[in-house]
Amino acid sequence: MGDVLRPRLSRVSADEARAQVLLEHVYDELGFRGDDSNYHDPRNSYLPQVIERRLGIPITLTCVLIAVGRRADLSVEGIGFPGHFLARVGTALIDPFEGTVLDQRALSRLARRTLGTEHFQAEHLAAADTRSMLVRMLLNLKHAHERRSDHAQALVVADRLVDLTASIVHRRDRGLHALALGAHQSAAADLEAYLAEIPNPPDGAEVRRALARARASNPIFS
Repeated sequence: MGDVLRPRLSRVSADEARAQVLLEHVYDELGFRGDDSNYHDPRNSYLPQVIERRLGIPITLTCVLIAVGRRADLSVEGIGFPGHFLARVGTALIDPFEGTVLDQRALSRLARRTLGTEHFQAEHLAAADTRSMLVRMLLNLKHAHERRSDHAQALVVADRLVDLTASIVHRRDRGLHALALGAHQSAAADLEAYLAEIPNPPDGAEVRRALARARASNPIFS
């Protein structure tokens, strides 16, 4: 995918022109696009399926741009803009879902849609490292599985998030999915840990009820 780009990129030097060459290749020639008909389909968060189906969401399409760009000796950064992941080539910002270069007016419209205001902070356009991108991709995937009440897949993703972040919130989620699957001992361990670390969380009543169900269903707590 990247080999054919090298000679084309060698003929342009401006960041916006180089970004446009990349976009024309990935979107017009290779056929990638944002999945606007089934945005929350979990397949949009699995890179092998994104590549096979040529469909994705902003962050996975950014991964494609980064990977193709790297093979053409073009540096592409991921930008963790709130609510809508972006890509960047030099100073040229890209909307990976639409496959377009963003000018200031388009960026202001995007900020108004995702932030409720046209004003945003400089850190909103900071480059995202690989770890933060992976965490965001896993969060998208967890939410996609949760929307389908697929507790088994959501639990696997929550487990990966616990490994990557050590966040007690993800451990709580892992426990709730374990409870839904009947893994009462594992559920109780995670929910107890959550309540021990955050004694009075906003969702404390809900978590305590879940913990009581886990204990009542497990002979080890009898």
